[in-house]
Amino acid sequence: MKITLLPSEKGDCLLIEANAVSILADGGMPGSYTSEVRGFLGRWAEDTGKDLDLVYVSHVDQDHIAGVLQLLEDTVQWRVFDHKHANGQRATKPPFKRPPRIKRIWHNAFKAMVNESEAIGSVFAARANTLSSSTNPSLLRLADAFRSVANSIPEAIKVSRRIAADQLNIPLNGEFDSLLAMVRGQEEISLTPGGDVAIRVIGPFKKDLEILRKYWKNWLANSENAGSVDKLEAWLEDNEGPIPPGFGVSIDDELGNRKSVTEPNLASLMLLLEESKPGGGVTRVVLTGDGHSDDILAGLTHHGRLADGGGLHVDVLKLQHHGSEHNLDRSFAKRITADHYLICANGEHENPDMRVLEVLLDSRLGSAEHISPNPQAREPFTIWFNCSTDYLEKQQAAHTAKKGAPSDKLAKCIAQFTAIEQKLADAKQASNGRLKLKYLKVSPLVLDV
Repeated sequence: MKITLLPSEKGDCLLIEANAVSILADGGMPGSYTSEVRGFLGRWAEDTGKDLDLVYVSHVDQDHIAGVLQLLEDTVQWRVFDHKHANGQRATKPPFKRPPRIKRIWHNAFKAMVNESEAIGSVFAARANTLSSSTNPSLLRLADAFRSVANSIPEAIKVSRRIAADQLNIPLNGEFDSLLAMVRGQEEISLTPGGDVAIRVIGPFKKDLEILRKYWKNWLANSENAGSVDKLEAWLEDNEGPIPPGFGVSIDDELGNRKSVTEPNLASLMLLLEESKPGGGVTRVVLTGDGHSDDILAGLTHHGRLADGGGLHVDVLKLQHHGSEHNLDRSFAKRITADHYLICANGEHENPDMRVLEVLLDSRLGSAEHISPNPQAREPFTIWFNCSTDYLEKQQAAHTAKKGAPSDKLAKCIAQFTAIEQKLADAKQASNGRLKLKYLKVSPLVLDV
């Protein structure tokens, strides 16, 4: 199995290749997608001849879904070009490589949660405005999270429109009978006949989606953001008809506060991937979206991978919610250990949180009180980042050259990442070779599991 960590700004974007199966896990932010991920995927498709067997959208936050929407828009541009070219019409080839074909999408779409005919509003934006008056840093970060949700809902609706049968015709949640993707029994899913990779949904549960449904309905019932509504309705009207015919292809008290996690994050679609190893045994990868540690543990327990009160060691753990302090606590870090921890974050919103890193390091390098009881806890491990101070400084230099002044936001990200790298460098030096660190500096990072 190979995992490529792609730039995604404050979001997630991973390409997972396991034998004949290829999965894109989220798409990151629009800027990182168009500047780097777009070109990477185009070259990957051209060089390998592979399709994306699955595009998996963990939830609707912009830093997860926006890049996927751009991937779909790029696919539309190429299909329109192909159609015109095949029919002898003048056509300009898109200024980027052809994206890989998408065989299926898993995404708990907005339209599956609520009736799209209801008026669109923004209770999340209102909640963000209320929280913004606070002086509490955690509440301010929560306000930003709600604002991000409010901004991403139109993008989620657009994704649903693009993949519809009369446009790109990409199957949605086909393995779930085109219904919501959630924990249903203890089934395992294979994307190819006789495939070696088994996928188990470890979240969300039905109760999480019911809570989210109520909040979506509140969102729809509120009409405060009329301007945004008008823009979305205009987009939907412009894209209402089908694409031209002929496109048949288809730290302890401070950490883990569940009440400080938004409802969409709590309803993240989370997956356990299991691949048989040639010499016996199983490679396990846990993809967590922005989910909460309690829900990850519940899902793994449901599928019999985690005994009551026991622990589990996996090959790869994608750390939930970019290492936010609200989604992970010491208990989780001690129960779930990994050979490789993947952290998708660029320092924005102070992610990954320094306290989370401290707890993570304690679970592998700490005192007897804090180290995980898992037998593998004292073995070597690697922490991977899809960002670095070097990478951010290159972005800052480019921004300064273009705008004539540095970006305040990037300056804050650089300060956070500089502190992170120093903390981890100190931990590495004290680890006697047990801790390794991998940072994305120029090219995407590749992890061979």
